[in-house]
Amino acid sequence: MEILHTFDEAALFKRIAQGDEAAFRQVFHYYNKKLFPVVVSLVRSESDGREIIQEVFIKCWLNRENLPEMANPGGWLYTVACNSAYDFIRSMATYQVKLSQLPVMDVDQDLEQQLDAKYTKTLIDEAVAHLPQRRRQVFQMARLEGYSRKEIAEKLDISEHTVRNQLVEAVTFVQEYLEKHACVYLPALIICLNQW
Repeated sequence: MEILHTFDEAALFKRIAQGDEAAFRQVFHYYNKKLFPVVVSLVRSESDGREIIQEVFIKCWLNRENLPEMANPGGWLYTVACNSAYDFIRSMATYQVKLSQLPVMDVDQDLEQQLDAKYTKTLIDEAVAHLPQRRRQVFQMARLEGYSRKEIAEKLDISEHTVRNQLVEAVTFVQEYLEKHACVYLPALIICLNQW
């Protein structure tokens, strides 16, 4: 298949709609240069920005049959990128609010228990921060926002099976992180993490 040396957007999107991967690579390289800085400026993280851009182009490929019907596929990519960045920002803001609303331990409780709880919460925050963006999003939606696997699948446009796998991977990672970094074993916390 020929590779166009000039950027003929309409022709490239038409070829993508027919499953042409070379055209898809061209569009990716062209729009990545334009979209990546915008997304990073919104989410303030290059690693999260890269994941968001990947998701944008996955959506592009999965919806490729609809590209020729769009009046402005490039504009659609820009809109999807910005919306994905805003969704990411909202999910992070919700996460921070939920964390701030965690119950504070009673003053009467032993100081050591309070320190252990604070340390455990810090470890969970650290572990969750190390998760890949999509896995972190699934974990937060399930654990902090209370969504069911079905609801998460619908909101993220992925299968329930994928949600379950992402959740299992996230919980396993958090458990291992806690066991590695905590000075005591936390069975109650692990049981809590495993309830889905």
